[in-house]
Amino acid sequence: MIGGRVALRLQPKILEHLAADRLVALVTGTNGKTTTTRMLSEAVRAGGVAVASNRGGDNMTPGVVAALMSNPRAGVAILEIDEMHLELIAKATRPRVIVLLNLSRDQLDRVGEIAVIEKRIRRAVDENPQAYVVANVDDPLMTSAAWDSAHPVWVAAGKGWNGDSLTAPRTGGAIIYSPDESDATTGKPPELASGLDRDVSWRSVPVEELLAHEVPWDKPPTQSEFARPHPKWIWKAESYQPGVPVQLIDTGSGQETTATIQLPGRANRGNALQAFVAARLLGVEVSAAATGIAQVKDVAGRYASFSVDGRHVRMLLAKNPAGWMESLTMLNPQAEIIVGVNGQIPDGTDLSWLWDVNFESLSGKTVVATGERGADLQVRLNYANIETRWASTVLDAIEMVAPGEVDLLLNYTSFRDARAEFVARGWLQ
Repeated sequence: MIGGRVALRLQPKILEHLAADRLVALVTGTNGKTTTTRMLSEAVRAGGVAVASNRGGDNMTPGVVAALMSNPRAGVAILEIDEMHLELIAKATRPRVIVLLNLSRDQLDRVGEIAVIEKRIRRAVDENPQAYVVANVDDPLMTSAAWDSAHPVWVAAGKGWNGDSLTAPRTGGAIIYSPDESDATTGKPPELASGLDRDVSWRSVPVEELLAHEVPWDKPPTQSEFARPHPKWIWKAESYQPGVPVQLIDTGSGQETTATIQLPGRANRGNALQAFVAARLLGVEVSAAATGIAQVKDVAGRYASFSVDGRHVRMLLAKNPAGWMESLTMLNPQAEIIVGVNGQIPDGTDLSWLWDVNFESLSGKTVVATGERGADLQVRLNYANIETRWASTVLDAIEMVAPGEVDLLLNYTSFRDARAEFVARGWLQ
């Protein structure tokens, strides 16, 4: 993004000039921004339209400027935006579509509390009444941010982590999740529903009612009550594995679109649905949008794979409790598992969140812990009763596991540094 930095010093209003006369979509949230931006970009390109996009995750103002300068004649801009920068960039670009994915704790020592971020996203929505806001109804915080939108498009994208969505920003009450697992609007295959990895209805309840055990699940919420809106769009699938068709369903008309998602995990089905809906709002035909999304097989090195010494290694990235919970659903049950954690500034230096991740789901597996904070990780895994070995580096960890399938799950700088090492050795392009 160095070109963007230089351009902003020379012309502070250059972002407004570069965005003028373009159709703009902004994608933001704690997790899934890069993937959803890539899916949406490919969907629009499949419709025969040139796109300017920041594909490398450079999602602050200089990166956005650099992306727009890189393709000045593209009529559409699909931009990944850091949550804290959404308000400023939306003001300059006047987007047609804003995609709100999810919101949870991430790098508290650098970013701050999520309640502050929710309010900033809410202001961006309120200041852009021209925008369609594609919001995930399974996230109370993003629903709150989009609540007053002039053009909300409610999407049941799903959410596997509710640990940071326990209070309602708009009411001060508690967020209570329904015990009903049969909710037909969840978009979740019943056979895949379990524990936190379950999409259920939610509503805000005054604390006094909660203490009195008066949660009224037997009656639907009123129109003005802050509760999970009925989604306009849902998804359904038989599996979270790559290459399995997913049904993207318009609940109003009942129309179903089949899309093949080439990325693993529950979260990527939700990302694909929000990308599809945003593409349709940008004028892309149904078949073209589905075709474009199906072309995404890796994103900035994530999900990339390589073979070395009889080991077929697949790279996965996780950066915060919610992201780790989603990544654990992507692991190959037959694979050896290596988990690496650093604690540098881009990662967040406070790793207490390790105790919020359900590593207990790895029961029965042997895990190799590595990274600068691999010892902290090994302690957490030991408390989860996971048999754990320690390796000083990612390369040492790969040598420790048996030949065959290997899943390499790393946090931000650990992923970045490992990928650079693999490229230097010629294992990755």
